[in-house]
This record gives sequence, C-alpha cells and structure tokens, in this order.
Amino acid sequence: MEISRATRSVQKEDVWLAADALLLEGKRPTIERVRQKIGRGSPNTVSPMLEAWFATLGPRLGAGVGGNALAGDANSAAGNGLPPLLVQALQQVWEQVQAQAAQAADALLEPVREDLQTQQQALEDAQQALEQERALMAQQRATTEQALAVAHAQIKMQSGRLADLEQAGRQKDQFAATQQQRLQALEQELFANRKARDEADLAHAEQLRELQHSAQLQQHRVLQDLDRARQDTKQAMAAQRAEQEKLAKLEAQWQQDKQALQDQREQQTVQLQQAQTEAQQLLHRLQTAEAAHAQALALQAHRHESELAQCKLEWAQSAGRGGDAVAAADTAAGSSRRPMRSTQPAARPLRKLPGSRLRGKN
Repeated sequence: MEISRATRSVQKEDVWLAADALLLEGKRPTIERVRQKIGRGSPNTVSPMLEAWFATLGPRLGAGVGGNALAGDANSAAGNGLPPLLVQALQQVWEQVQAQAAQAADALLEPVREDLQTQQQALEDAQQALEQERALMAQQRATTEQALAVAHAQIKMQSGRLADLEQAGRQKDQFAATQQQRLQALEQELFANRKARDEADLAHAEQLRELQHSAQLQQHRVLQDLDRARQDTKQAMAAQRAEQEKLAKLEAQWQQDKQALQDQREQQTVQLQQAQTEAQQLLHRLQTAEAAHAQALALQAHRHESELAQCKLEWAQSAGRGGDAVAAADTAAGSSRRPMRSTQPAARPLRKLPGSRLRGKN
C-alpha cells in the first residue's frame, strides 16, 4: 500500500510501515526503496530508522526459536501474533536466501571441483608419462649395454691403432727434427736476406729523401714562377681593362660626335631644302619675267617692221616708179607676211644646287 505524502518530516513509523509493505511485496527493504515508497526523506534520515527496523525484525518474527516460526502453519503464526501475509513473505524471502546460498555454495565449490578434476587428470598424465619413461629407460638400458659391448670391441681395436699411431708419432718426431734443422737454416738465410733488405731500404730511403728535397726545391721554383706569371697576368688584365675603358670612352665620344654630325647634317639638309625651294621660286619668277620681256620685244619688233614697211611704201610712191613701187609693195607685203621670229630667249636649264646629290642619297 502507498503511504500518503505530507509536508511533515519523515517519522520512524513511516519508515517501518514502508519496510513492512516492501517485505509483504516480496522485496528487500532498502534505503532507496523506502524513500520511493514514502515519497520523501533523505538517505541520512531514512538509514538509521531502517537499521532500527532490521534490529526489531528478529524478535518480531520469533527468531529466538531457531526459525520454527517460519516453518509453522497459520495457527502457530497466529499464536506468535504475526500476520499471515508477513509470515508468507518471510517464507518467500527465506527460500530465496536459501536458493541464493545454495547457488553461492555451488559457485564456490565449482572451482574446487574443477581444480580436483585438473589435478586428477594431471596425476593420470603423470602416471602414464612415468610408465612411458620406465619403458624408455628399459629400452635405453638395453641399448646402452649393446653400445657398451661395441665400445669394448672398439677399445681393443683402438689399442692396436694406438700402437700404430705411437710408431707413426716417433717417425713424425724424427721428421720434425729434420724439418727443425732445415727451418733453422732457412731462418738464418732469412735473417741475412732481411739484413740486406734493411740496408737496401736505408739506401732507398736516403735516395728518396734527396729526391723529395729536389722535388720540393723544384716545386718552390715552379710556385714562384707561377706567382710571377699570376702577377704578370693581373697586370696585363689591369692594362687590358684600362685599354677597354679608354676604348669605351673613345667609342662613347665617337658616338656623340657621330650623333652631332648627323644632327648637323640633318640641319644642313633642311637648310638646303629650304634654299632649293627658294631657288625654284626665284627661277619661276625669273622665267615669268623673261617670258614677259620676250613678248614685249616681239611686239616692239612687229611694230618696227610695220613702220618700216609703211616707210618703204611711202618712199616707193614718192619716187614715182610704178614697177618699183609694185615690187617694193610686194617686198613689203612679203616681209610683213613672214612669220615673226620670237625674240624670247630659250629657257635656261635649272642649275643643280650644291647638296642636291647628297639629299638624293639621304
């Protein structure tokens, strides 16, 4: 059943009633479940009250009789003064606790059982391995005995071979002594050869030192000549650079002079063109004046000829000669009919002015 919520603080009776209700529902009373059942209260407040409820639970259930109250029937429960529902709930809790205890015991005993089975299996494996090892040892013993017999036979054979080897060893010792003597002779010869080689090495080293000294002197002379040639080359390069700079200056001056000459030439060309234009204008004016003068001379000559013919005619008439007059008249008429020669002078060719050829080239 639900506990009504109120604004008052949590009391011990509220906690105990909530715990009894949870126990009747088959649930284990806990602080959180009791708080949810009541609907209020802090864990610090509910915890001591719930502990007090657990402390009084044993006497209330008749725990002093060894749990017979849980095993009794409804009459015994009624005789103890407990509600039947509470007794039934306690029985369910007790059964759950027993089942959990059995499961826990099984869980605790399971590793022990597995360990015992493992040990038993290991013991069986060890016994089987021991039997195999015994069989192997027996086989090895037979093999060892057989090998021992073979070894005894080989020892006998080796004894004979050892005697042969001792004889061969003595022969080798004699041969070694002979070789030792030859070795000593070779060492003496080697010492003499080494001494001669050392003397030759000393002579060669002395000759090599002389050659090195001569090479150093020659190298020093070559380095001096090379340094002198380098200095001469530097001086020649400096002189060449000076000549190049001088040549560059001369070239720049020549370019300036060339540009000035070109500018002067262009100015003279312009002046020449202007002079030619003026000369052409003057020539045209001169030709016009000459043409006018020639025309005036022609008119004047025609007038003189007319006057001369008139004078001749008058003279002929005054002379009284008919035939002569007629001839004179014809002569005058013929002279008057002749074309009048132009007294206009021929146009003079245009004289080339200086610089026209130069302008044509430009």
